[in-house]
Amino acid sequence: RLLPRASRDPETLAAVTANVSANLLGLGNAATPMGIRAACRMARGTEGVASDELCRLVVLNTASIQLLPSTVAAIRAGLGCAAPLDILPAVWLSSAVSVTAGLLCAGLLRRLGRA
Repeated sequence: RLLPRASRDPETLAAVTANVSANLLGLGNAATPMGIRAACRMARGTEGVASDELCRLVVLNTASIQLLPSTVAAIRAGLGCAAPLDILPAVWLSSAVSVTAGLLCAGLLRRLGRA
């Protein structure tokens, strides 16, 4: 529902799926190449103008929901933290709020642009 046109192209869908999956696992560096690939495929034929779908993909990437912030947990563990994943509730809340706010703003800007 967020990216309906992406689901029509198997390669774009695969790139979006890999990107979102890596972001959910907190693997930002692994998510970047797939996000770029998905964005390039979604931008084809738009002649320099970002589609609503591409804007939503950028929001999802920028304010990604993380179920397991593995990079942050690894850094905390490396610095001697006894419970590196004790930040999970705060991560879940802040990422859910940021994605929701970003998607709402993208929807509002889309509507204002059409008015």
